[in-house]
Amino acid sequence: MIDIHNHAIFEVDDGAPSIKESLKMVLEAESMGVKAIILTPHFHIGLFNNIEKVEENYYELRHRVRDCGIDLYLGYEVFIDSLLHGGEKIAEKLKLNNSPYLLMELPFDVVPSYSFDILYKLHLNDIIPIIAHPERNRFFVNNFNMFMNFIENGCLLQLDAASIIGVYGSEVQNFSKKLIKSNLAHFVASDAHSHEDYKEWYLAARRNVLKWAGEEYTKRVFFTNAKSIINKTH
Repeated sequence: MIDIHNHAIFEVDDGAPSIKESLKMVLEAESMGVKAIILTPHFHIGLFNNIEKVEENYYELRHRVRDCGIDLYLGYEVFIDSLLHGGEKIAEKLKLNNSPYLLMELPFDVVPSYSFDILYKLHLNDIIPIIAHPERNRFFVNNFNMFMNFIENGCLLQLDAASIIGVYGSEVQNFSKKLIKSNLAHFVASDAHSHEDYKEWYLAARRNVLKWAGEEYTKRVFFTNAKSIINKTH
């Protein structure tokens, strides 16, 4: 498995508070069969935007686990309003593993009016947006046609493991199930902020996806599609 969304870099956002917790997260993921992790700290101008600190801590963590059987890569979870002004230039620095893919987060209760302008500019620059945990967006849950507009505008979808096992309630879980059974989701990721998140959510989510959509689709959303990001291919 390859995890494309987690917060294991220490002391940069609301994820791992220390290098000790970072190491616990990576080793917990490895014990479950995760072979690669794209580390994705939040990027939000004015709140989480210290790229130098992120890179410094990323390289330290990667050095610490160099003898483990897991590969680490760098990316960001980018809040959409950080892409408002000159966003395509910012996005170039924040892509997952310097691939064509950008992990993008929307607010949980609304869809900003400028969203499609940003998508248009990203596509002009050959950047493929991946929407992080759309199943947790209340507006999407209640407005499926608007949600489909994002897919029709070239967005890929990443679901959270916690959503799939019901951590955020039955409505979010049912929406996740609908997306999976309709083959609309492209990735399932941990969105882990601690090692317990891996232990309690990740494999349980995989079992649910396997039950809902079968082995081939499960392999696609937990491994094959993510491998394209690692290999920097479309």
